[in-house]
Amino acid sequence: MTREQIILGAAGGICAGLLIAALMLHGGGPPAGGDASPSPSEPAPAGASEAPAEGAATPEGGAAAAAPSPGSPAEAAAGPVETPAPQASPSFVSEQNRRDVVLFFQESEGENLKAEKRKIFQTSSVADQAKQIVVELINGPRDPKLLPTLPPETNLLGLYLDRAGTAYVDLSPEVASLHPGGTSEELATIFSLVDSLTYNLHEIKRVHILIGGEERDTLKDHLDLRRDYLPDLSIVDMDGKR
Repeated sequence: MTREQIILGAAGGICAGLLIAALMLHGGGPPAGGDASPSPSEPAPAGASEAPAEGAATPEGGAAAAAPSPGSPAEAAAGPVETPAPQASPSFVSEQNRRDVVLFFQESEGENLKAEKRKIFQTSSVADQAKQIVVELINGPRDPKLLPTLPPETNLLGLYLDRAGTAYVDLSPEVASLHPGGTSEELATIFSLVDSLTYNLHEIKRVHILIGGEERDTLKDHLDLRRDYLPDLSIVDMDGKR
């Protein structure tokens, strides 16, 4: 055999091998034992299922629906979202925020004090409620049979309550300059203030009266204003209510 014949035979064998390999890669030959894919008449293996179609019910809970995008027709059809109206807070002047208090004014026939009911705002501050009581005393009685115990021109300049329960009531100078004077009238003025505050506000134990921000010797030459006054209901006519 010549050299050329040997080369041609080797080249032909290589070409044949490459051709067979290419055919096998292209066709994906079947595995041994035949075709493994099920025939159309055979049922699908247990557990095999197709992917759920879009919009189909899911096992976890109902149909899967996509949320409408902002500005979409679906959102427009749903209508605007209603915002709940804020609840109105209770009015400070409503009846449920008021309380009854008892004020003491001088009787027109006699020297005793007599009770008259009034309403003030129910606030969390004892000093604030005390201020309202003093202002109502300055406004005077509504019963024509009672007399005012403070000149109506009087102004409340301030009211302070210390930890010991002493209320310092600061009144304008008119409480003295326009006061009619006399021992019984001064008693009525002082204990109208003292008894009205201590009777309605148990946090107040005693009252100290200032005039124009200062301590005075007397109200109108009779009763001492340099001391604290404790409540005294002995001159109060409660009409058997107490």
